[in-house]
Amino acid sequence: MFIKEVLKTLDPKFKRRKKGAQKARHLLESRARKFFLDNIASKINSDEAEEKMQGLNMLRNMTNGFIDVYEGTASDTLPGLQIYTILMNPTDIQHQILVKLHKIMEKCPGYPLEVELLITLASIHPSLINSSLCVKKFYSMEELMELERLRFDCKKGSKVMFVLNLVYRVVKNEKVLIFCHNIAPIKLFLELFENIFRWQQGKEVLVLTGELEVFERGRVMDKFEELGGASRVLLASITACAEGISLTAASRVILLDSEWNPSKTKQAIARAFRPGQQKMVYVYQLLATGTVEEDKYRRTAWKEWVSRMIFSEEFVEDPSRWQAEKIEDDVLREIVEEDRVKSFHMIMKNEKASTS
Repeated sequence: MFIKEVLKTLDPKFKRRKKGAQKARHLLESRARKFFLDNIASKINSDEAEEKMQGLNMLRNMTNGFIDVYEGTASDTLPGLQIYTILMNPTDIQHQILVKLHKIMEKCPGYPLEVELLITLASIHPSLINSSLCVKKFYSMEELMELERLRFDCKKGSKVMFVLNLVYRVVKNEKVLIFCHNIAPIKLFLELFENIFRWQQGKEVLVLTGELEVFERGRVMDKFEELGGASRVLLASITACAEGISLTAASRVILLDSEWNPSKTKQAIARAFRPGQQKMVYVYQLLATGTVEEDKYRRTAWKEWVSRMIFSEEFVEDPSRWQAEKIEDDVLREIVEEDRVKSFHMIMKNEKASTS
């Protein structure tokens, strides 16, 4: 039905077409897609604010009969939420690996998911690319052995340095929830916490992944939520934290990688920022600047902006590139001020999703 709505609105020839001259469905869809891209999408993608709004208004008028939105209500009982997106500069060894992988990606036909995986892993720590079998297509055994020797060198990975720095500063008074899409970084951080802080798995540091049975996941969450318990950090895969999981003991949430689907990021945040939370929740989404991670973030942020603007009468600029004027999080501000190796490229705050 939407195909006909598009053609009826945008195709001047559609109304004049005779009844018996109906085209095949795939031809109609192709024609509707072209009109939609030429008349609406091109306007939304324009650099001119007036033209953007014109395209959004056209889309709103065409979809208001079957699309609705519910923003939810801010709960007065929750202490607040601050969401920061942090673009991090890779270390020298990370930069070398990421440049090489992006050159490989450019030459690959289609979209190479295995190369994207390697980029995601290398953005956290260079040694992590060893965890993927496909890496042998692009690196020799000698190169991989050299990278494996760097496994416990925290200074070789900018995201690793940030996580350890943050945990060290807050561990006495707060609990930290660390999300990752892949298992390999979780195992690395588990080893680092054991070596650096002398923590034990199952005591100070807990792990929650999809490999655990549902009953075991419940035990891990109960242990993390225990008042006065020894647990300080929970390492979790996003896929393991399905709906209904509550982890309100954590007041700091770290997202180690980016998602094509922004709803997964929202769900991860909602594990901590939900009824029952007693502290302000601080969220840090870590991205390697100049990589596909940054592209994914820009794209998903743009999609969210467009979806919001369809229901907004007032035009607001796309906030995906807004730099935070002031870092209200005291711990993050201290880390940035004391950063001597210039790990931070840009820090952005999601004002729309954050609450005071």
